[in-house]
Amino acid sequence: MTRARSLGLVWPYLLAAVVGYLLGSIAVLASAALGGSSSNTPLARVGFALRESPEAPLPAAGIIDGDVQAVRSSLALPEREVFDLVVAVRGLDNGGTSDWKRAEQICQALTWPRCDREALTQLKERCVP
Repeated sequence: MTRARSLGLVWPYLLAAVVGYLLGSIAVLASAALGGSSSNTPLARVGFALRESPEAPLPAAGIIDGDVQAVRSSLALPEREVFDLVVAVRGLDNGGTSDWKRAEQICQALTWPRCDREALTQLKERCVP
């Protein structure tokens, strides 16, 4: 097989790869422009709130409360209890103020070995990804 013939067999594939890359890039840019950002879902907004430091102010209470409920309803039972613990410790459903009593009750229901205030405080500091 000659070099010209082998190049003739390869160039359609190279052209397809370049066109695919360009169309994909255009689609990503258009999606970002139309969608604003990836924080359009309740899960993303709760994730962004949890990513912030525990002392950072939360978004508007009504918005984050609805998002917390939406995420909570989408979780299965074991994950839901752990999510509730993180929400109580971080105060996502209490305007940023930790609900230590509720967190301790949830922790004990999970039968974790340590549910005292010191362990829950460490959880609050560590649950920032």
